[in-house]
Amino acid sequence: MQFCFAYYKDLEEAYAFYCSRYKDISYKDFLHLGLTEFNRKIASIPESEPLYKIMASRTMNISSIKDKEQRKYWQKLKQQNKIPDVYLPKKVIERNIKKEIGGINIG
Repeated sequence: MQFCFAYYKDLEEAYAFYCSRYKDISYKDFLHLGLTEFNRKIASIPESEPLYKIMASRTMNISSIKDKEQRKYWQKLKQQNKIPDVYLPKKVIERNIKKEIGGINIG
């Protein structure tokens, strides 16, 4: 499954999932979770969660789906959930992240 750390919509969905399933924490604290803990929690997303469908729609091989209605459904989701093809330089991404987390040094 693909999860894009630089794509704000993914972070919002992951934050909502984390708060609803594990504990209610501030967004700032969420952004400071260790990568190992974050990956472990994200890997346990049940199929009933919206974030699961977002991630699955990006990686699913739609041509392997035999049912036409299901294929159409997943094609629509894939289009809706694709990561925008926008290039941002690494410095811009880092600046945006620092701004979001209050200027804390991230690396």
